[in-house]
Amino acid sequence: MYDIVLIHAPSIYDFRKRLRDYGPVSDVIPSTPIFEMYPIGFLSILTTIIPRGYKAKIENIAVQMLLDKNFDVENRIKRTYSDIYAIDLHWLPHVHGALNIAKIVKKYHPDSAVLLGGLSSSYYHKEIINDLDYVDFVLIGDTTDTYIPPLIDAYQKNGDFSNIPNLAYRKNGKLTVNKIEPPSKHISEIRLDYRYLIRTCLRNLDIRSSLPYSDWFISPSGMTYIQKGCHHNCTICGGSKFAYSNFYGREVLSYRPVDNVIDDIISVQENLGAPVFIIGDIHEAGKKYEEELLKKIRENGIDIPIMFEMFNPAPESYYANIERNVSEFTFEISPESSNEHVRARAGRFYNNEALEKTVEHAKKHGARKMDIFFSIGLSEQKREDVLNDIKYMEKFYRIYNRWIYSFTSPIAPFVDPGSLAFELGEKYGYKIFARTLMDHYNLLENSKSWIDSLNYETLWLSRMDIGKLSLEAGYLIAKMKIDLGLSDDIERLKIIEQFMNMVPHDGANPLPRNYIGPIIYQKDELVWSKNVKIKTPTCLMVNMYRQLLKIKEKYSSNL
Repeated sequence: MYDIVLIHAPSIYDFRKRLRDYGPVSDVIPSTPIFEMYPIGFLSILTTIIPRGYKAKIENIAVQMLLDKNFDVENRIKRTYSDIYAIDLHWLPHVHGALNIAKIVKKYHPDSAVLLGGLSSSYYHKEIINDLDYVDFVLIGDTTDTYIPPLIDAYQKNGDFSNIPNLAYRKNGKLTVNKIEPPSKHISEIRLDYRYLIRTCLRNLDIRSSLPYSDWFISPSGMTYIQKGCHHNCTICGGSKFAYSNFYGREVLSYRPVDNVIDDIISVQENLGAPVFIIGDIHEAGKKYEEELLKKIRENGIDIPIMFEMFNPAPESYYANIERNVSEFTFEISPESSNEHVRARAGRFYNNEALEKTVEHAKKHGARKMDIFFSIGLSEQKREDVLNDIKYMEKFYRIYNRWIYSFTSPIAPFVDPGSLAFELGEKYGYKIFARTLMDHYNLLENSKSWIDSLNYETLWLSRMDIGKLSLEAGYLIAKMKIDLGLSDDIERLKIIEQFMNMVPHDGANPLPRNYIGPIIYQKDELVWSKNVKIKTPTCLMVNMYRQLLKIKEKYSSNL
């Protein structure tokens, strides 16, 4: 019996039974179109509650459904006993899976509580509590870890929830929202200690349910972050300054203490030995923060590869500082478009010269790799802008060859609620097709393809335009790499061509197809370091996982 089980659902609950064209919606992230990667908040919750004596585990239903075609979701939930089942509904593409899993939990455990958390459930907390009787609680905001222990205590003891901040629930059948605390209040309490993830796996003899994403054992990585909130107002982002201040109670960006971030990275090094991704731009955190963090990376003997996220170009001194302190590093930046006007409309205010200098400085000072991301579906973006992005990519490839990787992908499936594009669509040229939580649920429920599940189109590109152009761009990029001698992946062209042929020209639904995997890009292109130094705890996890697979294969062969 657990005090709380953290459940991650697939994007579409019954994806194994549906005939559907999933498209290239996840080509530039580690997960598949099922979006099986759970939020990093799961780890911070474990780190918060396990040392206090609570019994908890992660149940990544999405990964288990992907890795085992015979995995019985209902039976797994039926046999997993907990007082509270916490289901993340952070990004909205999980709405279909999250709500269906919530119904199943309530079916088999009617006396237990269902809790939703994350940005999307925060945004829609009124609709959830008012209309969905199979959900009992929503924790509102981006930093709610410390509210979970008192919620567990209240549920197990007296049932008085009135003193738990940021909690939405029913009281006498009516929506009640408790006092909303500033999320910055608890920023210094957040930790990401991978020991607790590994311990729960080994204690339960269950590895697969806690895997962050399906290919984790092939390409493992850890993660930390320096901030909650954002300085920027990128038009399509539900984690923008506009969204945080208007919908999530966050008036100011909060930086985590440097020592806490360093502890996270040390935890990755000691327990995983895998590369680590630092979310948030450390240069934008200020010179003092940047220098202290980089200095402590060196002083603590951290030698795992580190990926640094960049929101804007930085001066050469920044790259030189990283070179002095970090043994192996890479960068990623998202200019969104090579058209500087389109880029500015998207909320990125720098020119191509600054971007090119950034790439030059990163190469000069020893970065092992640099990823550059462009998007399709931006305000004022036309077809020719996307085609010019590909020409701009070619410019980088001719100079830097395989050191640089450029990607373009559709904004899919949804423009985020809370973003400027969603809330002020007319101003930015967006037409939004879904407003409520259930509108988005029904888009995923009723659509036959990723194209007709899009919750938006623009004045310049229709939904069908976005679909066709995304595949055309992918084809041209793959062909360009072959022509430049950077790839011999002819199969990639064939895969893209198959999907291009599935997109109709008369506006009808594309032909259904159940291919779940990368279309435009290989997942290898996203791997930013293969320098993995597997540690003893992770070896135990890997070996146990392999043994379980052998047992399963032997058992299956004897049937």
